[in-house]
Amino acid sequence: MFRLTGDPAEKHFLTQVIRESGQNLLECLQCGKCSGGCPVASKETGGPRKLVAEILSGMKIQAMSNPLWWYCVSCGTCMTRCPVEINMYAVATVLCEMAEKEDIKPGEPDIHLFEKLFLKSVEKYGRVKELRTVATYNLLTMQPWKDLDKGLVLMLRGAVSPLEVFTGWKKNPTISRIFARAKVPGHGE
Repeated sequence: MFRLTGDPAEKHFLTQVIRESGQNLLECLQCGKCSGGCPVASKETGGPRKLVAEILSGMKIQAMSNPLWWYCVSCGTCMTRCPVEINMYAVATVLCEMAEKEDIKPGEPDIHLFEKLFLKSVEKYGRVKELRTVATYNLLTMQPWKDLDKGLVLMLRGAVSPLEVFTGWKKNPTISRIFARAKVPGHGE
């Protein structure tokens, strides 16, 4: 693992992430259990272990451009497996907020569009209509055939129905009230 070179900017970045996330990353053992269980870890992101190593090393540019924290699904697997209980979701949230303040673009170019479509589906149907959400996202990002192979496999296994794109459900009044309340100033903003 890399070590801090003594540059004040490196130490400041590490201190800021620790302070704002409430997670003492200095306790990290770099055991890799977090990455071993992370559902979004990949060759591209390297998983939570790599991200923590970048932060501990003061590698702000690398950590801020690492797409892992944009992909984090807040499942809690990393913290559950971590022997020192580091909550990487809290770290990911802080990095996201820091990127917003510093006008650093997301590692996934259209992630905010996907978030918007995801929430729109939940608001409208009470759950995510996966096929419709992904199909809409791919059409809007000019990649209509992007996930076709994966979609076909999911359809063949019965995990998603092609009819989902064309059918709707009744609006759920409870979900509608939750979203309406979340949009009111002073309630969750």
